[in-house]
Amino acid sequence: MSQDTPEQIEESVEVSNNKFQINTPEDNQDESRQPVLEGMSKKQLRRQKYKQKWEEKKLIKRAAERIRKKEKRAALKETGDLSKLRKRKDFRTMAQSNSKQRIALDMSFDDLMIEKDQKRTVQQIGWCYTANRHSPNPFQFHVVGFNGPSRKIYDGNEHNLNQDIFLHHDKLETVFEPKDIIYLSSESDNVLSELDDTKVYVIGGIVDHNSQKGLCHRIAGEKGFGHARLPLDEHILMKSRRVLTINQVYEILVHYSVHKDWKAALLSIIPERKNAQVKEEVRTEEPEQNKSESEEQLVS
Repeated sequence: MSQDTPEQIEESVEVSNNKFQINTPEDNQDESRQPVLEGMSKKQLRRQKYKQKWEEKKLIKRAAERIRKKEKRAALKETGDLSKLRKRKDFRTMAQSNSKQRIALDMSFDDLMIEKDQKRTVQQIGWCYTANRHSPNPFQFHVVGFNGPSRKIYDGNEHNLNQDIFLHHDKLETVFEPKDIIYLSSESDNVLSELDDTKVYVIGGIVDHNSQKGLCHRIAGEKGFGHARLPLDEHILMKSRRVLTINQVYEILVHYSVHKDWKAALLSIIPERKNAQVKEEVRTEEPEQNKSESEEQLVS
């Protein structure tokens, strides 16, 4: 069995990705002598060089990992030990799903986020996609208002190219009938008790560190959308902040759609660090002492 050396791996990466090049110390010295690009500070230039080197190292690491996995599978096949081979799961596409339930991410908040948070939002889209893909009956997953810097970040990742997601440049109210929209917001007085497949449930696609509290509820009110909140207060006690990420909300919806149990869905998805506990049911029975006294009165 042939084994590629690290040098061969580097060469293969350079051949298949001409735009990436591994810099030598001499190259770095030459770069340090280059004039600063117009409109870019020295600090920005250093960050750009660091980011480029990080991308180059990531490509080499991925190539080495692919070779390692390929050799491992080949070795297991040769020895006949197929039990350790991970079976590929057959995932259902949205077109094959029996679920017609629509879930949408509203990505029209780029102007309220810095680049770092835009990247985090895009990352959470990927986690939502993974949760949907692993569901026995995936939701009809839409991303709307997706035409700003976040879309460029999303399109810049080659792993996102073939994701089974409906991507829309148009705004939420253009893609869907306003009467069908239910915007999820923790400020809503309406409790989401069950999913209605005639409605589209919308999650605000924003990472704001709670600086835009009430934003989604306000938008729903201004545009005449329906709104609702997850039944956290009805099932869970939390001492920490009751703030959930985009993917956590999505995963809770996926879990509920499969098991039809809000309590189990909330407990399985909410992180342990939030110390979520089951809300004890209020006892409606009378205390034993009062119960015995009432029985004595009835006897007398």
